[in-house]
Amino acid sequence: MLSPSDFIANKAIDHAGWLNARRLGVTATQVAKASTAKGFKEVVEQWHGNFEIPDNPFMQFGRESEGWISMWLKSAWDVMPNEWLIRHPDDPIALATPDGLSLDHKVISEVKTTGRDWEPDALPIQYRRQVQWQLYVTGAEYCVFAWIRRIEVDGQFVTADFQPRVVDIPRDEKMIEKLCATAQSVWHETGGGNNASV
Repeated sequence: MLSPSDFIANKAIDHAGWLNARRLGVTATQVAKASTAKGFKEVVEQWHGNFEIPDNPFMQFGRESEGWISMWLKSAWDVMPNEWLIRHPDDPIALATPDGLSLDHKVISEVKTTGRDWEPDALPIQYRRQVQWQLYVTGAEYCVFAWIRRIEVDGQFVTADFQPRVVDIPRDEKMIEKLCATAQSVWHETGGGNNASV
């Protein structure tokens, strides 16, 4: 189980501090992206730049949907919404901010919006990698992965379904092992942490 010292920055309380704390290790988004040759190069090139991703309508819709979907998951699965950047207790460069975390730390949640009609057994690989890193960081047993499809009506994004679709994603130790190796490569290649401070 995680200890209080493993919760290192809260993006809702101090967004700038949360962004800065992400430089203390490799996040789920980064390690998932760096798992391909092209993505690895992009992560390394962007390392010393601005970690904030420019906003767009797709991201805005996702942010606006994340809150109510996370509360829906809390009601149905007892997974609390989470804004904390969490550090692995024994691997200090392993960082993640899962969208939800149960009080016993055995379950996490991740929320996505998409323009596509995903099948539960064929979720995009980058999201499965992201989830596995979050499971590694938190020590959780599985992730409740929820997504809802968006469509455009009169120039505005709206949900295409009445409620999100959900699938449980269990830990995949083989994928986690590969992600750990990727994270170490990113950390080594970037000279990680040289300009980090919290």
